[in-house]
Amino acid sequence: MTTALCEGTRKKDKGKMGSRSIGFYLFAFALLLPTTVGCRQKMADQPYYRPLEATDFFEDGRASRPLERGVIHRAQRLETDPLVTGLTAEEWKRSYEYRVPPKVEVPALSAEDRILRSVGAPRYNPKAADKPKVYVDEYPFQMTHADLKRGQERFTIFCAVCHGPLGNGQGKIWERGYLVPTSFHTKKVSPSELDVKNPQGLGMSRGYSTWGISIPMDEVPVGYYFEVMTKGYGGMPSYSAQIPAADRWRIIAYIRALQLSQSADAAKLPPEIKKLLDETGGKK
Repeated sequence: MTTALCEGTRKKDKGKMGSRSIGFYLFAFALLLPTTVGCRQKMADQPYYRPLEATDFFEDGRASRPLERGVIHRAQRLETDPLVTGLTAEEWKRSYEYRVPPKVEVPALSAEDRILRSVGAPRYNPKAADKPKVYVDEYPFQMTHADLKRGQERFTIFCAVCHGPLGNGQGKIWERGYLVPTSFHTKKVSPSELDVKNPQGLGMSRGYSTWGISIPMDEVPVGYYFEVMTKGYGGMPSYSAQIPAADRWRIIAYIRALQLSQSADAAKLPPEIKKLLDETGGKK
């Protein structure tokens, strides 16, 4: 009988403990319930306008606001900076005068009017002292040996395939029937170099020739090279998207180095370079 009483007491105690546990969990849940309010997706659903979303807040009904005039992004070069234009300050200033060109029939323009109304075109001989200067003839920053190495690297990647590693216009693209680019030299620079159809035009600027100006590529302003790389010319597309402005100037500096190296006087070379040239026979 004693055993039966003990078992009954144990069952009652277990029942009380079970009730207490349930009560404890319910009480804890009630305490935690208010904190579940912070689980809403307010971070993902913030009160801001999506791009191109309509709104009644602004008069024009557009949530996406246009930028204020003159706004530039961080580290953006000003549009008047020669580093990104290649033009002189006077030439760039003229461009604003023709932002809205007059309605004039092109055939009615005389040759003089065409020159006066053009902007950023090689229409004046850069050697003529009495003519305006269109392109800058100085680099916008000091060129170092590292800049030349960078220019050589970029030239090899983007330019050599057409212009050739020596800049003579006989790259791999030309070997496969594409248009022959202008040589940067006025004479042959390689024994394997083939004759061009117009030997008199070897190394002469085609851009300047369209304006009746005959000038070799080693005498055109550096700003002209920059404009051609930026805007393209003939069969050459624009490389402004592929090559940053600073790298375009570095490529130009390397082209100038190519022009000097292929026609340099060996007697003016540094002694160590001349000795190496004599020992190798010019093969290195």
